[in-house]
Order: sequence, then C-alpha cells, then structure tokens
Amino acid sequence: MFDVICVPVDGSEYGYKAADVAIEIARKFSSKIAAVHVLEEFSFSSYDSEEDSGDAILAKITKKAAEYDVEVVEHLLTADALRDMKFIINQTGADLVVISALGSDNERFVSFEDTNVSDHQIGSVTERLLRNSDVPVLLVK
Repeated sequence: MFDVICVPVDGSEYGYKAADVAIEIARKFSSKIAAVHVLEEFSFSSYDSEEDSGDAILAKITKKAAEYDVEVVEHLLTADALRDMKFIINQTGADLVVISALGSDNERFVSFEDTNVSDHQIGSVTERLLRNSDVPVLLVK
C-alpha cells in the first residue's frame, strides 16, 4: 500500500512521536521510511553544529526503525522548510507523509500537558503541507 513513508523530523518531542507512528505503519506495510531533516538556509548557528544536530536526529530515527527491521533513508537538506517541504517530499518518492501537528518552534511555548494548547493548533510547515501536498498526509498530534 505504501512503498515510501516520508517523515519530516525536527528533533522535537512532536517530531519523534510522528516518527514512531511512521515506523509502526512502515512495519505493518513493509515500507521504507524517508526521514527528512531540514537545515534552515539562513541560520545564526554554525553550519557544522546544525549539521551534527541533524545527523543525530536522523540517526535516532534510523536506530529506532532498525529495532523493527524497517529501512530508513536519511535526508539531511539545506532549504526553507516552509517554502520547500512539498518539493522535498515529492523528491523522496513518498506515498504517504507522516508529520507532527507542531514542531520545535512550538515546543518552546507549549507542552503536551499544557491545557492552553488547542486541539486545532498546527505549525506553519504542517499547515502549508496539508494544503499543498500531492500525497496523503497523516497528521500526528
């Protein structure tokens, strides 16, 4: 049913939860996972530290997937996530995208236990992807 499941991950608790869901689906359908981490084009951090952080995030997904014999292809890219996510996902050949409702930017302000978080709140990258994706998108809260 799904040959390639794309999961964009940003290192947040939300992103890892989406990766867990993607791994479970991939296990059930014998799918591959395309794990994507985007390094922002214009960042005030050093590129080397951002790259190291991105590699660690992707390695964590790969390690967890390996526990379930799920193959992961890691994609560490420099781009603008808001502008380029649809293109990035299309390039992975994904049949399904599993993405978290919120990302690392939201993690600074809210937590899962925070009662002020709206059930309808989603991040800007996720919102744009939902509107423009050419493949089904599974939103993980």
